Amino acid sequence: MKNTNIKFKDKKIQKSWKYLKKYTYQPYKVIIMVIFFPIVLLLSFLCSKIFISYLFKYKKSGISKEGYQLNSWEQIEYDIKARKLKDFAIQKDNVEELDLGDEEKKISALIVKRKDNNFKKWVIGLHGFKRNKYSGLRSCNFFYEKGYNILTFDAYAHGNTYGVKSDFGLTNAKILDQMISWIKQKFKAVEIGILGVSMGATTSLYYAKEYYKKNPVSWMIADCPFSSAIPQIRFFLKRYLKIPWYFMSLGIKRNFLRYSKSDIAKVSLFDKYERVKKLPILYIHGLKDEFIPYHCSVVMHHLKNNQDEDKNSQLVLFEKSKHSACYQDHQTEYKNKVYNFIETKNKF
Repeated sequence: MKNTNIKFKDKKIQKSWKYLKKYTYQPYKVIIMVIFFPIVLLLSFLCSKIFISYLFKYKKSGISKEGYQLNSWEQIEYDIKARKLKDFAIQKDNVEELDLGDEEKKISALIVKRKDNNFKKWVIGLHGFKRNKYSGLRSCNFFYEKGYNILTFDAYAHGNTYGVKSDFGLTNAKILDQMISWIKQKFKAVEIGILGVSMGATTSLYYAKEYYKKNPVSWMIADCPFSSAIPQIRFFLKRYLKIPWYFMSLGIKRNFLRYSKSDIAKVSLFDKYERVKKLPILYIHGLKDEFIPYHCSVVMHHLKNNQDEDKNSQLVLFEKSKHSACYQDHQTEYKNKVYNFIETKNKF
């Protein structure tokens, strides 16, 4: 986690920053680790074996435990009922599944085109960890009723897209950059927006940091993003194993390099906001998020607006929503917040 010495004047921002710093190394934590090093080494080894399995072994196809076909329209039908989604804007016949890219690096995508053949406005939906392109479609379906075409795709190492082991959005940001270019070239789009959820939100923000200046989009919705990959893993370990994270997270970066061949330490979103000062970003988070702390969005929104000349980004916090549940819990309000943001901030 970079830039741990950032200072904030606002007390609410200070509170969120202090919370996030709990998952970074500090002198007293290092001293404790040295004193109990054999225990730290053993617990880190055991946790790596357990957590590596969680990270890299997940079902990409076949029948879910609920009985529907994964990565299919059946999944949408199940989600509509289970999540009590109202006014789902898309019909099965509207959805086209296609493969993009070359055979070695195939990207499995869904595309929903407007029936009036107006292809000027597009939304790209990005799904979360262990999800797929139909999850992405569920999250952004309501844009269709506002005249947008929609593209979603299986993230890197998810569904039918290339890759074996996920790297927390690092490679997926590069794929997103490719998809943006493809839409621009094929459809001559004049407006492209992105809505990402969880890992998809972090993917979109990392794309903004690394690719936006050369390949810009109109606006971005980041729903429950994490701000840095390694501290996020530490948060997960602490929450679910009930042990201080510094007793069991030695070697996270090394293990990822070994298994996924990626340096996930690069997925850190606390710097380079000068690169995205013209990009309107709406950060959304549930205050009851048990998987990614809402403090991530609070701090990132503050850092973003500090670079914006016209303060073109916003933060919306939903009081009672858990992880990635803001849309299903507050459907009308959620859509209105998104629509209003786009109408007032679109500067493509």
